Amino acid sequence: MSEGSLDAHNDAHAVHDDGADDRYLVRNPRQIRQLLQALIDQRSLLTAHLGGRDQSFPTAILELDEDDDTLLLDGSPSEPANRAAEEAGHLLCFAQLDRVMVRFRLDHLERTGGYGHVAFRVPFPTELVHLQRRELYRLETPVTDSPHLLFPINEDRSEALHLRVVDISGGGLAVTVPVNCNAFSIQKRYDARLDMPETGPLQVSLIVCNQLSLKLPNGVEMKRIGMRFDGLPRGGDSAIQRYIFRIDRQRSARKNGE
Repeated sequence: MSEGSLDAHNDAHAVHDDGADDRYLVRNPRQIRQLLQALIDQRSLLTAHLGGRDQSFPTAILELDEDDDTLLLDGSPSEPANRAAEEAGHLLCFAQLDRVMVRFRLDHLERTGGYGHVAFRVPFPTELVHLQRRELYRLETPVTDSPHLLFPINEDRSEALHLRVVDISGGGLAVTVPVNCNAFSIQKRYDARLDMPETGPLQVSLIVCNQLSLKLPNGVEMKRIGMRFDGLPRGGDSAIQRYIFRIDRQRSARKNGE
C-alpha cells in the first residue's frame, strides 16, 4: 500500500471510529444540511484535525449557503494554524449534538474573510457520521467516586498522567485534559492502567477516537478525549458494569429520598 493510500485509509477509519457503521452514516444531502444547521443553532464547538497531521484547532460553523452547498467555517486566532489548515488539504471534524457524536470530513478549504478575521468557505461534506443512539450505556462519573486513568507519557513509562475518568461504558471512556496537552493522538493505541473504585486496577488498551474542545462553567477551556477499549483483562467488563450499576443505584436512591 502506498503512503497516499495509507493516509486515505486512516482518514476513512477516523470518520468511522467508535464502532460506528453504515447505520449511522448519513449521505442524504437534506439530512446533512439539517445536522449542520443544528450545529449552528446549538452553537456547537467543533474540533478540526488537520488531515495527515497530529494537529487540531477549535472552530465552529458560522453559516450555511444552500445555494451553492457550502458552509463558512470559523478560522483560528493563530495564523500558523490557518496556514496549516490550508496546506492540509482536508479537515476531520468532531462535534456533539445533544451529547451525541457527529463526525465529518471537509475538503477543498478556500480562505475568505477580512479585517483580521479568517474564515474558510468549504463544500458541504458528502457524508456524515451521526451516532443516533448509544450502543452501550455511558455513565457520567461522580467527582468523588470516579475511576482514574494512569496514562504513561514517555516510552520508558517513567512519567504518567493521572486523569479522572469523566464518563465510562463497557465500550470506552473519556477524560479531560488541559487544552495545551498533546499527549494523545487520534487513532493511536495506548496501554494504560484503569483504577476502578472498590475493585482495583485494570491493565487496559485504548484507542483514541476523538478530541473535543469544551469550556467549563468557570470559563476554563479543556479538551475531552474519547477512547474505546481495544483490550480488557478477564473480568474487566464485569468490574465496569458493577461500578455503573452501583453509581446508578446510589443516584436513584438519593432521588427517591432513600
